[in-house]
Amino acid sequence: MNKYLLLVILGLGLSSCKKDDAENPAVVTAGFNQDFSLYSQQQASLPLPTQPELAIAVTDLRFSICPRNANCLVADYAVPTLRITDAQGSMQQLNIPTNFYGRRTSDWIDTTSVRANGRRYLLTYVNWQVQGDYYAATKENIKLTFRVSR
Repeated sequence: MNKYLLLVILGLGLSSCKKDDAENPAVVTAGFNQDFSLYSQQQASLPLPTQPELAIAVTDLRFSICPRNANCLVADYAVPTLRITDAQGSMQQLNIPTNFYGRRTSDWIDTTSVRANGRRYLLTYVNWQVQGDYYAATKENIKLTFRVSR
């Protein structure tokens, strides 16, 4: 009987835990020609969440940060994999930047053309930032900033 009581208490305790997503909502509403930021596994709807013309989601993130007090040959980087969905539901995958190897600095802006909805959009990867301790970065605390132009 004590085992079952313990399981019930444990189950109630775990079900009462709630993650606060107020600062990191699952879907971000963004406008064209405006910067917007996404975290890993987060999506942006452009321009409206109910009828998006484009939906951009960060599905994966590769990153490397040089350890404190170390000399690294390659600059710190964050390379997201994006899933871009148009109004008709067509999806495409994109890694941006596509050519970051050999860069000695992380100060760059990468832009690419995306074809969706029968037109071209200009997707700009503006920058990335680590929220919190830079040297303890995880996928979840790296903020990626983008801009989409028609």
